[in-house]
Amino acid sequence: MATQKEVLIGVLEAISNKLIQAEKMLTELDSQVGDADCGIGVKRGFSAVLEELPRTNSMELGDILKKVGFTLAYTIGGTSGAMLGTGFLEAGKSFEQKTEINSDDIAQALNRANTVIKRRGGNTQVGDKTLVDALEPAVESVKKSASQSQDLAGLLTNAYQAAKKGSDNTIEITAKKGRASYMGERSKGHRDPGSVVIYLMFEAALEYLKSGGHICDEKDNK
Repeated sequence: MATQKEVLIGVLEAISNKLIQAEKMLTELDSQVGDADCGIGVKRGFSAVLEELPRTNSMELGDILKKVGFTLAYTIGGTSGAMLGTGFLEAGKSFEQKTEINSDDIAQALNRANTVIKRRGGNTQVGDKTLVDALEPAVESVKKSASQSQDLAGLLTNAYQAAKKGSDNTIEITAKKGRASYMGERSKGHRDPGSVVIYLMFEAALEYLKSGGHICDEKDNK
């Protein structure tokens, strides 16, 4: 069985590949509500992450996530880079001093990331038509799954579904944050591309697990 470090790197690789492949879709979505650079920026950022991952084998779990965060912040640029970079950095800080993680640790890391992203975005809330519309429901789902000692497959399935539903909800709301907010009512009818990035991350992690990857859940540490 792979170590947790190997699994984390595998998950990050799966996420990176998924988002690189989504460049065209993200660009098309962003062209409707933004400046059409989301797909290009995300591809650039996660391509850089793929280049860095082979050099993270000697790092601790938290440091790996922080490395990803710094890489995204410096390579994507703009709001997307700041938000995604912040999320991974804060998740990494939550894992500091940990050599083994369980479902509660994952829930705490995601909750910390969401809290700081919302604060950095100017007190962004669900309903503002941003990545938070997908991230917060997913985080709440993970927290619930962890409290019920649900296995990781169930945890990730529920998180992905919650994130996807949150992204779907952005289609019919008016943007209150970000470049899309400049469109006012005209932002309705368009999906927020940042929310897509979030649900694709959870989808990639779930696909990795189903393909044979193993992520420690709470039972593994008992």
